[in-house]
Amino acid sequence: MTFDDIEQIDPELAEDGRSVCFYGHTPDDDETFFWSVSLPMMIEEAAFEDLLPEWRELGWQHWRQT
Repeated sequence: MTFDDIEQIDPELAEDGRSVCFYGHTPDDDETFFWSVSLPMMIEEAAFEDLLPEWRELGWQHWRQT
């Protein structure tokens, strides 16, 4: 599997509210790419959920630059 095989990216807010974890899913259920970014400040789950499409797009942009 390569980066080009990613079909879906799911961002999740870490429990501490200071990191976002990204899961890059491939057609193979045994192969998932993972990366995270640290945030400069804590954000609430509701605020994160309100911007979920933007977080997903950020994950795709990050992946395209890799």
